[in-house]
Amino acid sequence: MAKRLQRPYAVAYNGLEAVQEYSKNPATFVLVLMDMSMPIMDGFTATETIRNMESKNQWNRVRIVAVTGLGSNDARKQAFQSGVDDFMIKPATLKKLKALIEAAN
Repeated sequence: MAKRLQRPYAVAYNGLEAVQEYSKNPATFVLVLMDMSMPIMDGFTATETIRNMESKNQWNRVRIVAVTGLGSNDARKQAFQSGVDDFMIKPATLKKLKALIEAAN
């Protein structure tokens, strides 16, 4: 969807890759769309790790939006406890994604 909106983006196939990609150059990220159900490291842990890195390194806080198929109240609560700023249940529409990107810029 970011490609269709002609916005720069990075792709991670699991939570560990998401953390690694973000940590390479955190200042280039204005928004992270975090799937909470990923292999190797889930989105909850990846979000907590990013928040810890931001705090430790005094980086600006990036906006993290959980984009997930987990719609339960427990998943929502856990996501916010891990440090997400917003919570979106899949499927995410192009209109919603565009609004998120525009709000982050």
